[in-house]
Amino acid sequence: MNREKPLHVAVGNLNIDITLYVDKIPRYDESVLSSETLISPGGSATNYSIAVRYYGHRVSLIASTSTNPLVDNILKQLRDHGITTDYIKRVDEEPGLVIVIVLKNGERLLFKYRGANELLSPNDLPRELMEQANIIHLTSIPPNIVDEIVSRASRLGVLISYDPGVYVSIYREKILEIIDNINILFLNRVEAKELSRGRIEDLLKYNIDAIVVKKGAGGAYLLQHGGKYYYGISKPLQKPVNTTGAGDAFAAFFNAAYLDYRDWGKALRYALAAGALKTMCKTSIICWDQKLFNKQLRNTTIEIVKNPEEWILED
Repeated sequence: MNREKPLHVAVGNLNIDITLYVDKIPRYDESVLSSETLISPGGSATNYSIAVRYYGHRVSLIASTSTNPLVDNILKQLRDHGITTDYIKRVDEEPGLVIVIVLKNGERLLFKYRGANELLSPNDLPRELMEQANIIHLTSIPPNIVDEIVSRASRLGVLISYDPGVYVSIYREKILEIIDNINILFLNRVEAKELSRGRIEDLLKYNIDAIVVKKGAGGAYLLQHGGKYYYGISKPLQKPVNTTGAGDAFAAFFNAAYLDYRDWGKALRYALAAGALKTMCKTSIICWDQKLFNKQLRNTTIEIVKNPEEWILED
């Protein structure tokens, strides 16, 4: 019997994250001291991959990154987490970089430079890896790349999830053209409102198995193809420190739990608990604590709801 854990293929960004903790935002020409500075791997696909490994599944990361020696240590950290980095492309370009400024109350400012991430290509995902995958997660990448990957992967019967992020506002029509071949679509409230033009039920006309709408501290909704709706919430057991990457941990545990249990409600419960746990961590990566996660899971509630449209998109 094959006892290998399911394989996720995460396609997206690989960044160097520099996180600064400050008491206030400086005015023009003013300097403030950071109480703490952390340098870590980042990028949605990277955060997702690390969370998948903490869940206990296998994962291969597909990304485009720099030949700059600064990236060498980042890749070593990923391998130390058990992530397969064999298919990461290295190019003669500056690395993707994100500066995260976190205030005492947990609010944050992000400054992003995409760099080598811009050179990601559908051809960076080889067919043999698609054939091995149980799920392909595409995150924060433009729909033209997603369309090409999906057209190849869907013929193999592999599950596909997509978290378009900022690209909803840039390429709305293109995303609507391709989501028929997406199994799981992750959106936040603003993205859901933009993509559906305020009528979330219209997205159910597409051939999507599940639409997940994340509302941060307000929990999350799941709309199942066929008309079954779930709502869940998981309040962090400790004070939130940094919400960066919470959506990536959410997606990782959602997909992993769905692969294991084939139960949408259970997948949502695991996702909410992981997202809440991530907010207690200083970097964009989930800081794993099995006991705390189990407590968070017990503090997570899921219910089946009716006609949730007015609740999903409200502030």
